[in-house]
Amino acid sequence: MKLGSVLLSAWVVLLGRVEAHPASSNSPGQPPAPASSVHSASSHSPGQASTRSSSARPPIAVVPTVRPAPPLPMLPSVSRVRIEVGRDWALVLQDIRLPRGDWQKGGLDLFVAFGAPGTPTAIDSILLSDSAGRDGTTGSGDVEAISVDLAPRALPSVNDLLGYGGMAGAVLHVRESMLRRAFSAGEAAIVRIRTLLSTRTADPSGARDVVVRLGAPDGVPLTLQTIEMVSLDRDRPFVRLEAQLCGREADERPLAIVGWPSASTASAGHPAAIEPSQAVRHGSDNLCVRWWIP
Repeated sequence: MKLGSVLLSAWVVLLGRVEAHPASSNSPGQPPAPASSVHSASSHSPGQASTRSSSARPPIAVVPTVRPAPPLPMLPSVSRVRIEVGRDWALVLQDIRLPRGDWQKGGLDLFVAFGAPGTPTAIDSILLSDSAGRDGTTGSGDVEAISVDLAPRALPSVNDLLGYGGMAGAVLHVRESMLRRAFSAGEAAIVRIRTLLSTRTADPSGARDVVVRLGAPDGVPLTLQTIEMVSLDRDRPFVRLEAQLCGREADERPLAIVGWPSASTASAGHPAAIEPSQAVRHGSDNLCVRWWIP
């Protein structure tokens, strides 16, 4: 009993010392944190973080997954390049023929790179059936506007159609419903792209020129069928026309041009021009066209 009293007295003395000198993380000379703050920090339910700690957490960045575009379900071709020339501008029209091929459903996002000289002043696109006339009239078919978005480069989710995905250009959004209507009216759909370019500057010989992107979707170069040149000023017909493939592997033989109001001519000193479809095509090819107007 006496031993128990001694131990109890010692325990009371030690407890008094702890209460007189509580443990604190404050620096010397600073008062300890008030009890109310200690209580508020410890009053959260288990698993619940305090407001201060949750606001200090950095946000978690969510990186969206970009799926690469599947191969095109058809083999396109460039059925026509038509260049309408004014005094200091050129309207480049490209007809891209899309046969039905293996297409069953789904829209197409198609990237078309800008040609030269420079970024177009304007660009638009329409979809029509191959039963339509060259002027865009369709009879039983419809002509529908394609949504166009400018792009500094092509994303992996977009199919390259003309040029290369690393170039500046535009993305054409062809909806499934548009393709379905075009294929129901004919054997193929035609994507018609129009770009307006400034041609104010001529070279020392007086020639003006444009570079038209061709392309090699999925590594297969597009066939080029027809090149047309039109001078919209009938009082200023073409004096001379030239067209050829250009690029590091290009077949540089002159290409035949259908010209209005003047007849097609080939570059002086070169063999007779060949039909564009007969030229050997490479994926790096572009179409370079030059003209002289007095």
